[in-house]
Amino acid sequence: MKLGFNATHLNDRPSGMGVFTYETARGLSRLHDDLRIFIPGKGDGLPPQLLFRVPRVVRGSRKLMNNLLRAVYLNSLLPLHAAVGRLDVLYCPMLEYPFIGRIPLVVTVHDLHPIIYPEQFGFSAPYFRVSLRMLKKRARRVTVVSAFIKNELLAVTDLPEEIVDVIPNGYNRDLFRPQDPSSRVAFLRKFGIGGRYILFVGNLFPYKNVRLLIDAFLRIEDKTDHHLVIVGRKEFAGGTLRDHEKIHYIGYAPHEELPLFYSHADFLVHPSLSEGFGFTPLEAMACGTPVLSSNAASLPEVVGDAGILFDPADCGALSSLILEMAEDSLLRDRLRERGYKQAAKFSWERTASSILASCERATGR
Repeated sequence: MKLGFNATHLNDRPSGMGVFTYETARGLSRLHDDLRIFIPGKGDGLPPQLLFRVPRVVRGSRKLMNNLLRAVYLNSLLPLHAAVGRLDVLYCPMLEYPFIGRIPLVVTVHDLHPIIYPEQFGFSAPYFRVSLRMLKKRARRVTVVSAFIKNELLAVTDLPEEIVDVIPNGYNRDLFRPQDPSSRVAFLRKFGIGGRYILFVGNLFPYKNVRLLIDAFLRIEDKTDHHLVIVGRKEFAGGTLRDHEKIHYIGYAPHEELPLFYSHADFLVHPSLSEGFGFTPLEAMACGTPVLSSNAASLPEVVGDAGILFDPADCGALSSLILEMAEDSLLRDRLRERGYKQAAKFSWERTASSILASCERATGR
């Protein structure tokens, strides 16, 4: 089977979608050597003989022109390259794929956020709607990252249930693990963090609900010596976020630095209103960080009984839980041990193997 991999949206600062793309490309390259990866960047860590360089201007970015040019590329040159290369199937790790051409497609749907929160996604929301409508016509198989997303997808499309495969995400086990406690002092000094802290990691889109976390924390900040550390790009927040001497806005952190943020935090709070999967709680558990998580969407599938779940609309309840977690070291220890066991259920190797099986089914093999 000659397998193509559409990684045209990758850029130099990957977040959740970019991490998924990179990790699944890496996993598939280990399992299947008849692979062609269409990529605009260097592809560090990927076998160079498998890379097919595409114009860098099509990479994912906040610039409208880059994304328009990628849409043009997907519907002109990419189908041509697939035909010339005699690919048997093209795997698309997000809801961006060629609307034209005859090559069988396998497409991953991560979430339906652009149709649930269209005001947060600008011009990409109508493109997402078109892609969703075309999915039944163009895709041989569709993969989703959680059972929750499968149910949402089937509710808003006429896709046959039998072509939708639930394939959970994984995490990088070499990267996300407890860090050496001796690195804590230098880490805190580097980022100007004043001591023990509670952590949030996310892209700060409004649906991530970080404002609720900030309000909940400020209700009890005078009752704890903990600080609140928020890792994520403030420009996505859709307005200003409250300032306070005990709140630290870090901005974007490279993927390689996240294990330090997780490992040195007393616990993570993930208050999101909607998640297709939930990388952050999984990575935190793998690093030995206790988790307080919203009970919304797919998050209970990821967290299981390893974390404490809360209603993401109840600020008062979250304040109480934060204070309880901050004061109860035995509770944190119990959650830490449960988290290790829960995280062990997920791996990129399983994800890549299941995607490969979906691609093989798409070709009738």
